[in-house]
Amino acid sequence: MSTGRIANLVIAGVPKAGTGSLFAYLAQHPDICGSDVKETGYFNHYNPQRHTGPVPPIEDYARHFAHWSGERYALEATPTYSYGGAPVITAMRTVLGKPKVIISLRDPADRLWSAYTFQRSVGNNVGIGSFEQYLGVLEQRHRDGVQPRPRDGLHGLHIGFYADYLGDWFEEFGDDLRVVFLEDLRRDPQAAVESLFGWLGIDTGAVPSLDVEPRKVTRHPRSTQLAAAGRWFKRRSTHLLPPSAQRWLGRAYLRLNSGGELNERFDPGLRRHVQEIYRESNRTTAQMLLARGYRDLPEWLMASTAT
Repeated sequence: MSTGRIANLVIAGVPKAGTGSLFAYLAQHPDICGSDVKETGYFNHYNPQRHTGPVPPIEDYARHFAHWSGERYALEATPTYSYGGAPVITAMRTVLGKPKVIISLRDPADRLWSAYTFQRSVGNNVGIGSFEQYLGVLEQRHRDGVQPRPRDGLHGLHIGFYADYLGDWFEEFGDDLRVVFLEDLRRDPQAAVESLFGWLGIDTGAVPSLDVEPRKVTRHPRSTQLAAAGRWFKRRSTHLLPPSAQRWLGRAYLRLNSGGELNERFDPGLRRHVQEIYRESNRTTAQMLLARGYRDLPEWLMASTAT
């Protein structure tokens, strides 16, 4: 379908579950060519909730792998694919053929807190003053059946119901889908990556030389208002400025507005409330994974199966 190389290895999710680190670790292997940007977002064009115009030509996708030089795998990582539903899954099968797909999961309560702090750091939701208020807005949207809207910063609760979409990925990709857990990646990144290299059928001897420092760590701004202005400008300048100018402006922004502190902590009572919200979904997810032969599930999944 293309005159150039396109992906055959995709990290499809989930947001705020270590996909940036995972992409960086895997792309260091000599048999893996990482895309020129981590998140190409190509298959989001098949999701009518995100895009309504025509899908870009496949040659646009292939340009992200123009530097490919014969590696066995071409890798990209767009975590929003995970909850894109049947249109995204079907498009990936149709366009990519038989790709390997990785989905990283995380305790959804921790993931929601991380989503909140991230949205705050990039200047979204400046009118929301606390996690409790943020959670209240999300719960109301969930009760009202509001579907995720791109870039609104208010679909964090939706993403954590893994049972709503993980089964569709398994149904389509079967053993070509591997689920990993951020908790494992943080505890022993080399072991987690070695397991993936084995699954991919590539040399695990590269593992000791990998740089496994965490990537894409949220940086809290000094001013959320300035962060909002920076995000507004970035969105509008992406197609107007050359990459070198964008990188220079990004570095300048970080010098100006990074180094802030988050003066809020995840209240234990709110954490228990969020855990209860996700309990049934976690239970279903655990049963799905156990049926697929997964063992040594993280505590947040095993706890959901307890009586």
